[in-house]
Amino acid sequence: MAYNKSIAEDVLKHADIVQVISSFIPLIKQGKNYKAVCPFHDDTNPSLVVSPEKQFFKCFVCGTSGTAISFVQKYKKISYGEAIKIVADIVGYHPEGLDSIAKPKKVDEKRESLLKCLHDLSLYYQFALNTPEGKEGLDYFESRHLDAPIRNKYKLGYAYKDGKATIAYLQKKGHSIKTIEDTGVAKMLSVGNYADMNEGRVIFPICDIDGNVVGFSARRLVDDDTAKYMNTPETYLFHKSSNLYNIHIAKDAAKLKGYIYICEGFMDVYALSKIGIDAAVAIMGTSLTSEHIQILRSLNVEIRLCLDGDLPGQSAMMKYSKLLSKAGLKYRVVDNQGSSKDPDEILNEDGKEALEAYVNNLISQVDFALNYYSRSNPLKTIDEKKALIKEFLPILSKINSQIELDTYIRKLARITGFDVESIRSVVKRTRLSTADDNVVATTKIMEEYRPENKELQKLLTAERELLYQMTQNKSAVSFYEAKTPGFYDDIYRTIANFVIEYAANHEMMDDAGLLALLESSDLENKERIIRDLVNIYSETHPKICTDELLNNLLETIEDERKRISDEDVLSQSLEGKSELEKARIINEFNRRMVSKK
Repeated sequence: MAYNKSIAEDVLKHADIVQVISSFIPLIKQGKNYKAVCPFHDDTNPSLVVSPEKQFFKCFVCGTSGTAISFVQKYKKISYGEAIKIVADIVGYHPEGLDSIAKPKKVDEKRESLLKCLHDLSLYYQFALNTPEGKEGLDYFESRHLDAPIRNKYKLGYAYKDGKATIAYLQKKGHSIKTIEDTGVAKMLSVGNYADMNEGRVIFPICDIDGNVVGFSARRLVDDDTAKYMNTPETYLFHKSSNLYNIHIAKDAAKLKGYIYICEGFMDVYALSKIGIDAAVAIMGTSLTSEHIQILRSLNVEIRLCLDGDLPGQSAMMKYSKLLSKAGLKYRVVDNQGSSKDPDEILNEDGKEALEAYVNNLISQVDFALNYYSRSNPLKTIDEKKALIKEFLPILSKINSQIELDTYIRKLARITGFDVESIRSVVKRTRLSTADDNVVATTKIMEEYRPENKELQKLLTAERELLYQMTQNKSAVSFYEAKTPGFYDDIYRTIANFVIEYAANHEMMDDAGLLALLESSDLENKERIIRDLVNIYSETHPKICTDELLNNLLETIEDERKRISDEDVLSQSLEGKSELEKARIINEFNRRMVSKK
């Protein structure tokens, strides 16, 4: 679908691509550009480059390229029109007509009916908690030091022991049995006979990022043979792998504070809330997933791992730290110094100040990992110790402070028993090889879109240069229109047509504006065209466009096209000829080529 081109261009003129992209992912300044771990492929080293001068981004590994608008479109997986609106919001510029460019989202009727049912059920549970029967649940919450403000904030509740009554209540509210079943709370006792699967339990509602209740975690109140916690199964709305408990509250607090804590359970989230930290989420009985990481990445804040101090908690923290490192996210770890207490226990046993000191005692990923291996000492064989050193090499190779690096190398030497100088030597070699790998990756992507046919290399190189000059100078556009029949390469010819259109409607040529024109088009091969244009922008070009430069490029283009044409004619004339006749024709062709030179 094509969108209003002038609005897209207008928004981009008022947008700073660094400001926009850094709202979603961390950027690192490197020279006149910025770099980042690319969110569009499984990136480990920063391969995404953002040019504030040219106002475009480009990944030197996967090739994804474009403007601030297309970055938002790809990152959030939304329409181009919706992305324009988000960029406008980020930069605080709202031109006339902005509200009309994005198509209204189609209402998901099933989702809406499920959300309404779960909303009504959550209110029912909250009501039940404050009834005579609910006192059992209320007593449990109070025993866990969860007072009325916390209970109300997190919508805590109680499910009546008569599960059939819950189903009847929802039906009276207008919800069908099918909808109630689809929420995941109904269990079938017999055909047409249903009850609430959470009956007799205290309720912890689980909300999506927008604050809608999408599921429940229900804890038993009696010591029987049932599961201690019963969670809503996977449903149309609830997916454990993509939901972080308390994300609806934590997301705004995180952006305000600049950090977010990852805790192990609900009680830890409540404990942090009691000391004024709302920027905290909990993983719900699962490992950190790629979906969780994507949510955390979108917050663009420091992540603080705060799991239990026991061996399972520390093992999970080690696993999470590796996943966050691989994803290129900025994080630190709460150092529990071997304590087995969780935040909830610290608050209740030692007080508010003790918990504040605990959660603010943060160490780097390297310190945590080295401490973890020092304490748990899981390394038994030489191979395991070598594997540990190999695991640390990418981290150590990025440390610029020599003092810090020496400290870590010595710690690693103590843990593994390997010589300090040996580890230092390996780190040095890793640094060099990493640099070489980056050069290889950069060279690969720069060559990816160059012509595979070497016979066309000279022609297409000249066309690329003329095309670049057209994107910078109206005089080159006029030259192209007056002197050439069009480019030989289809992609270049398409870009040239857009350049002509842009030049006709603008006083000055602008790289981001031209990219916006392409991005808002409905071309079939739009991604490839944008990628090629960004590649051309990224190459080195003469800064001054002279008549001599243009005429030299035209001469090369004409000579090469004539040569290709002649060779095509030669190829046709050789068809069906004997070897003797072919030799005679080729000799005559070569003689003419030499005489022309």
